[in-house]
Amino acid sequence: RVKNNLQMITALIRMETRNAAVSDGKRFERLAGRVDALSILYQTLSTDELKDEVDLGVYLSQIASAVMASHAVEGIRLDLKVDTYPVSVNVAMPTGLVVNELLTNALKHAFAGRDGGTITLHSIVTGDGCRVIIADDGVGLPPGETWPKRGKLGALIARSLTENAKAQFHVRSSTSEGTTVTIVFKR
Repeated sequence: RVKNNLQMITALIRMETRNAAVSDGKRFERLAGRVDALSILYQTLSTDELKDEVDLGVYLSQIASAVMASHAVEGIRLDLKVDTYPVSVNVAMPTGLVVNELLTNALKHAFAGRDGGTITLHSIVTGDGCRVIIADDGVGLPPGETWPKRGKLGALIARSLTENAKAQFHVRSSTSEGTTVTIVFKR
C-alpha cells in the first residue's frame, strides 16, 4: 500500500511538472526522483524476509534502473556492478537518495555538449566494508563548485549518511576525467 501511495505521489508530481515554469519543473522532477527512490526502498522491504535489513547492491541497482528510465539520454551507458551488502533501512534510505541525486545530476549535466559517455555505479564489498562509487566521464564540476553544495538537500542527506552510517565521502572532479564520488562504509 505504501509503495502504491508513493507511486501516486510521484505521478502527481510529474503531472504538476508539466504545468510548471521551467525552473519549478526541474525542482518537481528532482522531488519525483527522490520519492521514486523511497518507493523502491519500500518495495524492497515488502518483499524481503529480513524487514530490518536491505541488500544495498540490489537496492542501488533498482534505483539506477529507475533513474536511467526516467532521464534516459541516448549515447549514455550505465556501467553497473553491485555486490550483496546487507544494511539497515536507516543506511539504505540516505544512500539511495544520494545515489539517485548523483545519477540524475550526471545524466543532466555531465555530458553537456557531448554525444554520450559512461556513468558508473559500483557497490563493491571488501573485507573491511563496502565502497559505493558513482562516477561519470563527463565534463566535471564547474570551476570552484563542490559536491554536495552547502545549503542544498543533497548536502543534508550526505551529512545524515556520514553521521548515521559513519560513511566517508570522497569527491574528485576534473574537466578531463569527469566526477567521481566514493562512499565508504566500514564494517
